[in-house]
Amino acid sequence: MNTHTYILLILFVLNTLTGCKGDDSIPPTEPPIESVDRSTTCTNVQDNGIYRTFYQPPQGYVGDPMPYYNAGDNKFYLFYLYENANRHPIFLTRTNGYGTFEGFTQILSAGPIGSQDEWIGTGSFIKKDNTYYCFYTGHNGNLNPAEKIMMATSPDLLNWTKQPTATFQASAEYEQNNFRDPHVYWDETHNNYVMLVTTRKDSKGALARYKSSDLNNWSIMEPLVATTSNNPGKHEIETDAEILECPDIFKMGDKWYLTFSRINRDEHRKTFYRVSDSPDGPWKICRDAAGHHETFDGLYLYAGKTASDGTTRYLSGWTSTGQTVNDNNELHWSGSLVTHKLVKQASGKLYPAIPDAVDQKFNVNVPFAQIAAEGTVSGDGNAYTIAAQTSGRSYALFNRNITPVKISMKIDASQSNRFGFSFGACGDMSEVYSVSFDLTSTNRWGMPSLFMYQENKQGSTKKELNFTPLIVPTNKVFDVKMVVENSICVVYVNNQVAFTNRIYKMDQNPWAIFSDNGTIKISGMAITKS
Repeated sequence: MNTHTYILLILFVLNTLTGCKGDDSIPPTEPPIESVDRSTTCTNVQDNGIYRTFYQPPQGYVGDPMPYYNAGDNKFYLFYLYENANRHPIFLTRTNGYGTFEGFTQILSAGPIGSQDEWIGTGSFIKKDNTYYCFYTGHNGNLNPAEKIMMATSPDLLNWTKQPTATFQASAEYEQNNFRDPHVYWDETHNNYVMLVTTRKDSKGALARYKSSDLNNWSIMEPLVATTSNNPGKHEIETDAEILECPDIFKMGDKWYLTFSRINRDEHRKTFYRVSDSPDGPWKICRDAAGHHETFDGLYLYAGKTASDGTTRYLSGWTSTGQTVNDNNELHWSGSLVTHKLVKQASGKLYPAIPDAVDQKFNVNVPFAQIAAEGTVSGDGNAYTIAAQTSGRSYALFNRNITPVKISMKIDASQSNRFGFSFGACGDMSEVYSVSFDLTSTNRWGMPSLFMYQENKQGSTKKELNFTPLIVPTNKVFDVKMVVENSICVVYVNNQVAFTNRIYKMDQNPWAIFSDNGTIKISGMAITKS
């Protein structure tokens, strides 16, 4: 370095150190940019995280939920059957809006061995005057009858006393060993409290009904009975359900709604609803133009029951820990709590939507990047165009999200009929679980649907695990929000459709957007965390 250059360098350094006259502060530095995790963990990872959005107790699992809104503290009390090899005592957690939960408290223990409530079954909660009432199922398979309706009372929703003298069994016309899931509500049309009880009558699914003015003395009413006719009469429910589990009844506007879970061991073992002008029926399917609007979700929302704060009604059910059905063609009992907001349409239909508290809690942007692609993929940032290849699927692969996130985007599918998302992809896409949009009526259900498939590489072979009907707008533009927490993925579409699935390895591996037919255009893509 020559002398001239050296002197200039010294002057530059001195000028830099003294140039800000009278200001000794250090210029602020930009916060580091959060890096994108491009790694994978291609193993059969089980859950290893806490559930804060899709509530699950610290140990054990959520069984049938029994939600109740308490106006005294403006909180929803989520009572549930606690599954931990403990004969299902009732536990409690609380929430303001289903975005976060507090508490893990036992409020009603199972009875001693040999008692009627050796096992506790589903029930409901209601308040009269200054007393809270819990009506629940006492189950003991060694007794005859195996099931009876039982009651407990409380001054504060936390401290409960069983009232054994209030126990009663099925009336003679009902199946004695199928008599459970009491749901009690105030019925303005009968000016009485009414209790619905899940049972069977004349070899058909039925809801026994009893009425009371004081919640202690009950008299029998005409039951509601299942019929396969699409023109049900008074006191009939349009359904082929063998047993209508976990019933719920409520009024919104000028319509009455009845929800129940269909126990039949097939692909329709889900939570359903029916609509009527009267609690006495007839209870009909609230059909849309394609004639299939009667569920809120797929197989992974079971035992759904509702609660309302007077403004918004929410439906809560459990999502099985199992990923596929067992030898009895049913998913493993119990898991995590999943809740949808119910939106009533002018037509009377009820649509599931993301609860506001869940939508709003994911408000911190998470960086993401396309890390690979197959076929014709263009775009970057929050907009992409994906065109299927002649030979099959094209996809854009994105980095994994190891923390709970909400993935949002709009999808213009005006030039496509089959597209979707895949998860648990590992590094070579050898096995994926795909949420597939099928806008056609050529699938095996004969209607546009959302499917969950277990697929091998590129989707050349696939096994259907779950489905729910899809409502396709005229412009074929879909506003999609996916909430992913550990192994649960809930997809919301246009505030009309919800689709819940259990996908292990999901948070350990990349995920993809794909097109199997035509071209899709993605816009406004964002990933956010809480």
